Amino acid sequence: MKRYRLLAAAGTVLGLAVTACGSIPQTGVSAPGTATSSAAPSASSVSAASAASSASAATPSAATPAASASMPATPSPSAAASTVWFNCLGRGQVKPADYILTCADAGSVLDHLVWTRWTAQQAVATGVHELNNAMPDRAEGKFIDYPAVVTLWRSEPVPGHPGERCFTRITVRYTGPRPPAYTSNGQLVRHPAEWTQSLGLTGA
Repeated sequence: MKRYRLLAAAGTVLGLAVTACGSIPQTGVSAPGTATSSAAPSASSVSAASAASSASAATPSAATPAASASMPATPSPSAAASTVWFNCLGRGQVKPADYILTCADAGSVLDHLVWTRWTAQQAVATGVHELNNAMPDRAEGKFIDYPAVVTLWRSEPVPGHPGERCFTRITVRYTGPRPPAYTSNGQLVRHPAEWTQSLGLTGA
């Protein structure tokens, strides 16, 4: 885990928030009044997405409007490639193998990510959520792995970068043992089956 601690030192200036695009507050995950092309993943949709060989995992969660029936059902490869996930250093990533959730101390990390879906609206991966079990002094703890399905959703335009979008929400659903507790959007949840969090500040 040394590489996480090195990255954490660089990301300390960004605080504890998970980083991504837009000025998204960390106080809630409910959808704003304006409609978006991505809906929050349900437990069933996230579960289906965890099977890479399942054809149903490629079905977008939001229905295609009748007026858009003539448009392609899936985004173009270029649109998917221009939708990124900002890391602690403010760099946009596509299909990263790992991701630090807590930039200040790197005590919460998504690792061994295998992506089964990456479109302009949603990205899905299987992997593990690595959590340091020592609180508050992370240096004295050890990392425990919790298998999980990771879903990124609600993509929005990146300010100042025409044509680029980034994901503003993340949902993590555990497929095996659950962590004793996890804090998401300022709320402590005991033995969570899943949690959803806003992705915070824009990348540099």
